[in-house]
Amino acid sequence: MVRVEIKKVVGYARISSDSQIENTSIAEQKERIEAYAKSQGWKLERIFVDEGFTGSIDDRDGYKEMLEYIKKPDNEVSAIIVVKADRIHRSLKNLLILIEDVLEPNGIAFISVSERFDTSTPQGMLFLQMIGGFAEFERSIINERTKGGRLATAKKNKYAGGQVPYGYEVIKGEIQVVDSQALVVKRIFQEFIDGSSYYKIAKMLNKEGIPTKTGKNWTPQTVKNVINTETYTGFNTYNGEKEKNGIKQKGVFPRIISRQMWNKAQSRLKEGDNK
Repeated sequence: MVRVEIKKVVGYARISSDSQIENTSIAEQKERIEAYAKSQGWKLERIFVDEGFTGSIDDRDGYKEMLEYIKKPDNEVSAIIVVKADRIHRSLKNLLILIEDVLEPNGIAFISVSERFDTSTPQGMLFLQMIGGFAEFERSIINERTKGGRLATAKKNKYAGGQVPYGYEVIKGEIQVVDSQALVVKRIFQEFIDGSSYYKIAKMLNKEGIPTKTGKNWTPQTVKNVINTETYTGFNTYNGEKEKNGIKQKGVFPRIISRQMWNKAQSRLKEGDNK
């Protein structure tokens, strides 16, 4: 248990692109952190920020910079302040790992403004574990409800969410064809059927300045991914990331290539030597 006299602190604020409904703006988080530090008579050294990122630590430069900063003895940081615990870690397990493996060995407390706990006290640590348990229970209930909703939607032969392949876009919950990309899909299939390799097709598309769905260059793998996507025939399998249901759907995605073209491409795939 951290037992220190808190003098210097840092703040951490984050909004995530995958959960905008739950987000509190960076400006508001900063304001509340500053106000809390001032009310306690603590010196707020810095506020580290991650904006528009998911919960993955690998994608959070502000989080990583903060950890490096607080570990330096010269900075004499006594605590990290957040508006809410899930801004730094959604998982109680990951939060406890941070506190027990990083903060406590360095004599640093963790403080949440809205949840009103401070790990420099026994009461604060106990409260953290209690609310964390309830939060994870609530999250599991929400996940189950969301999962059930996606499953019901998929069974009704409707778009149930998730990323859509190159050639499509989602508009108001409906899948629509991107005409310019659909032409590229047809061309990829035809080039492949005519004997071109993944590498040759990728090189051709890059030379013509045609980007992938993410705006990057084509690679043999991205070309192969297109050729392996049965969705272009108008038939697809809903296989949610968590559910793995394998629900067969027809017509949810408009057809871009004929079944005949698909079968020809699959025949060539079986022959091998397509790189």
